Amino acid sequence: MSPAPIRSAQNSKLKALRALRAGKEREATVLEGRHLLEDALAAGAQVHWVLVTEECDRRDPLLQQAEQLGIEILPCDAQLLHAASRLESPPDLLAWVQRPQGDWQAVVQQSGPGDWWLVAAGVQDPGNLGALARVAAGFGAVGMLCLKGGASPWHPRALRGASGTTFRLPVFERVEVEEFLQVAADCGLELWATDAGGEPLDQVVQQPRHQPVAVLLGQEGCGLEQKLAAACKLTIGIPLQRGVESLNVATAAAVVGWALQHGD
Repeated sequence: MSPAPIRSAQNSKLKALRALRAGKEREATVLEGRHLLEDALAAGAQVHWVLVTEECDRRDPLLQQAEQLGIEILPCDAQLLHAASRLESPPDLLAWVQRPQGDWQAVVQQSGPGDWWLVAAGVQDPGNLGALARVAAGFGAVGMLCLKGGASPWHPRALRGASGTTFRLPVFERVEVEEFLQVAADCGLELWATDAGGEPLDQVVQQPRHQPVAVLLGQEGCGLEQKLAAACKLTIGIPLQRGVESLNVATAAAVVGWALQHGD
């Protein structure tokens, strides 16, 4: 028997969604739409419950898969569900999922020669951060670290920008700068800064890499803070033409990722 539909804005699930939107919840995030839920389930993420409009067919294979995993499926008044969305065209499905947890230091320490990490050092726009996660997943990064002071990779806009790929590799957030620098030094993680005036990327990637590499991408417009820039062994640049001075942070990351994957 299906549970009674949610018809009150004071329902505990809708209150939880509002608390998350207000930044009061850091242990979970919300997935909007089928694609993100599919990726989360495929990755084994801990999905607690799913809200669907009353019109949704409970025989939908995705909902049946979720039910078989013991996930609570709750019908909800369409207006209330759509009011909880941040999309211009709200989906008919919202899911509450636990943010993956893990020991970033232990994962970094397991990196070997040829491995590379993408490090978001103060990236403020969630959409850009999501695109960075997509780049990291697509070009074989071991994982992605988001240093404290930037956007969260679990922000709904970041998840949409990543198109579900955030669940396909280790992603860690709120990493303290000092801890990151200490762990990098201890395990021989070689730090590379990115700057238009750096050494040409195509030449750098032809050199053999004897240590794992972390590519640091700074805040849009401002670049890396001085402490991080000073800790980098190498500054790499992407040669551009026709007076173009720089690329969007995600575009730059994609160029670097492709070069690291194919250059050596």
